[in-house]
Amino acid sequence: MEDQLISIEEIIKILKKRRKIIVIITLLSTLASVVLSFFVIEPKYEASTKLFIGKETTEANQSYSQSDVIMYQTLMKTYCEVIKTNDLILKAAKEANIDLNAEEVLENLSVITIADTQILEVSFKSENAKEARDLIEEITKEFIKISKELFPNGNVKVLQQVSLPEKPVSPNKIINISIAFLLGLIVSVALSFLLEFFHKTRV
Repeated sequence: MEDQLISIEEIIKILKKRRKIIVIITLLSTLASVVLSFFVIEPKYEASTKLFIGKETTEANQSYSQSDVIMYQTLMKTYCEVIKTNDLILKAAKEANIDLNAEEVLENLSVITIADTQILEVSFKSENAKEARDLIEEITKEFIKISKELFPNGNVKVLQQVSLPEKPVSPNKIINISIAFLLGLIVSVALSFLLEFFHKTRV
């Protein structure tokens, strides 16, 4: 117990002795994160829509059988790949008057299926909020058009209209600064003990 107490006292002594290093490194790390988050990293906005994939229904036949549900859930991966085809992407970008190639769009495009449903969520991130919204709108239009050609009996409905994003989704300034503070603190404390170790071995 006494050894443990001495050990704790020694730790406190080292931290007090090297407090300037700890404060300086922690502050520099935190300030660097503040500068990067507020002035260097461009904010990104995300626009998204949700689409329901089902069969074409009529007044006479509006019901879904279990096999219909299973079939369309199975086809969800196919629909995802359709959205990500170069031709569709390029047409949408052209209609939205956005100067991006297919690869640049796909890097920031997300197409996911909501588990055990017939719902697709399509989203796009951009440094320009209007660009993100306009591109998703055009991708949706092109997707509905092409889907009708590929699956005449299928039906794509927009469940959630795309809207102009008001707040950026990245960078997350609070998280970035908090991480930088903690990393700075950990590194500075580790360095303090390392310096103390080398100091003692030379004495």
